[in-house]
Amino acid sequence: MIQTFKIAGFAALVLLFLCANISTADTVYLKSGRILTGKVTEGKAVKGGAYIVLTTETGAVYKLDKGDIVKTLHKLDQVELDYKKRLPLVRDIATDHIEIAKWCEKQRSGKTRFKEQIRWHHENVIRLDPDHSNTRKKLGYIKLPDGNWVAEAEFKARQGYVKDRRRWIPNLSKLVKENEDQNDAKFGAKKKEFNAWVRNARNGNVQPSALARICDNSTIFLVFDSAVGGGGSGSKPRLRLNEEMVRIHLDAISTVKSNLAIRMICKFAMEHHNKSVREHAIALLSQSDMDHTAAVLALAEGLTFSNRGVVLAAAFAIGEVASTDEFSRDHAIVPLARALNTEHDQKIPGALEAGRLNTSFGDNGTSFQTGGGPQTRKVKYENQASLDALRRLFPEARFGFDERVWLDWYIQNYTLTDMTVRGEG
Repeated sequence: MIQTFKIAGFAALVLLFLCANISTADTVYLKSGRILTGKVTEGKAVKGGAYIVLTTETGAVYKLDKGDIVKTLHKLDQVELDYKKRLPLVRDIATDHIEIAKWCEKQRSGKTRFKEQIRWHHENVIRLDPDHSNTRKKLGYIKLPDGNWVAEAEFKARQGYVKDRRRWIPNLSKLVKENEDQNDAKFGAKKKEFNAWVRNARNGNVQPSALARICDNSTIFLVFDSAVGGGGSGSKPRLRLNEEMVRIHLDAISTVKSNLAIRMICKFAMEHHNKSVREHAIALLSQSDMDHTAAVLALAEGLTFSNRGVVLAAAFAIGEVASTDEFSRDHAIVPLARALNTEHDQKIPGALEAGRLNTSFGDNGTSFQTGGGPQTRKVKYENQASLDALRRLFPEARFGFDERVWLDWYIQNYTLTDMTVRGEG
């Protein structure tokens, strides 16, 4: 009886040891659906490709082509384990969140590896202490002359700017004109060819394949300008842009594999008035040869727009595009969660128009009023499209419109692993 107990206890210890090793092992997900665990080491380029070597717990060695790999989850190192131990000890007070955010920043590469955790703690600080200026600035807020804080991204977007890495640049429509002026002498022949295509199309001779051939990095602005209702250069021939003509332009733009082309297509996916055109743009962004992560990040900009219709369209598009790729799906959580509840201007019924003289009649005779005050009011909305996208991408999570719960869940489940390997094929 005692001997049996000893054997069973030893077996349990062995099983616990193996499970502990497996739980901290690297995990490789293959496109075939197979999942391997063990220790991953990087290999060198071979015949233009690249591979990794994975050694399992049993000693088996696999040499894996990176093109066959969806992603690799590396085991947590000691610093990440330390953070995981500290997290439950953080009280829901501003000072505790400040201290653990500082701890994260002080770790090696902490501002990068703990980027989302640091932001999450900072957001909790301003939730608990809305006037904490240092934290506001770290989160990218600026203080307006009236004393109110506003996110710099929102403020710049209202002024017609978009973020390009660390710089704010004019939006696409402004870049179109700038690009034409700066490059007139550089690709004059290409522009003439494009203008000839526009004239032929206006006369009924539409050749989609010819436009796709003309469209490249140098002419993509011309095609984009034509798609939004502009035209070519010189004589400026213009097209009547029915639904089919817009789709032809988008198809041509999609042949240019660049982040700029993706952003242009995203603009149509979010902002075009025609639902069929929006759906066509989403279909192009969902193609297997598109950079889905870049598309999700570009669409996420639309979630911050003041126009609620754009916010809803952007959320729907993210749900469609991110569902095709797990790597891009993970990038969709935070922006969609932040767009569950948004605030937008709503016109006040019967409000006086600014600068307009209005006549009213009362007991004291006729009076005149001049409109000049606020003509809109701020209204908070729950955005069902954002929630639908989150539920589609993460069916295991059912948190409703509570942004904080979604972000808490994201921090606990998606930010303590390092996804570094992604196949290009």
